[in-house]
Amino acid sequence: MLQILIVAFGLSTDAFAASVAKGIKFPSMSIYRKIAIALGFGLFEALAPLIGYLAGKNFEGFIKNYDHWIAFILLFALGARMIWKCLYEETDPDTHPHPSWRLVLITAMSTSIDAVIIGMTLSLLTDNIPLTLMIIGATTFTLTLTGLHLGGKLGAHAGQRMELAGGVGLIGIGAYILFQHIKLT
Repeated sequence: MLQILIVAFGLSTDAFAASVAKGIKFPSMSIYRKIAIALGFGLFEALAPLIGYLAGKNFEGFIKNYDHWIAFILLFALGARMIWKCLYEETDPDTHPHPSWRLVLITAMSTSIDAVIIGMTLSLLTDNIPLTLMIIGATTFTLTLTGLHLGGKLGAHAGQRMELAGGVGLIGIGAYILFQHIKLT
């Protein structure tokens, strides 16, 4: 269960970082809009791993002997990308006077792409996929709502720190999966 919570946290950190940025830019956003945005982010973040999980199940027979290496490489690459983004990329300035629903949709989809990759490795972490997806969605909802609310108070660096911690967590899970498989053989 701890692994699932770490994965949920890791996947939610980019949504948190994006919501902190939106909270900074739009500090007077209504609570209803914040909740709607957080629900959208949570829904996308929960459905994306399901897509990856279903795709991974279709290829299970082909990758069964190498699944631990694939999980390690994907989680390491994803974690490293999050760390790189946190340390070296500038945030994209938003020129809209308020966060349009189109922009929110695009942001929610773009922050959920990595969750598709994680979905391909879910069967290595858990047998309870519905519960896992609910935890991922709820964690993303909570962190997004928190980020929107606290964005003006925390500043942009809080989102970067969360994304850095998420990247480190994903790399750690990948290493754990690889270590467990190597230890058992």
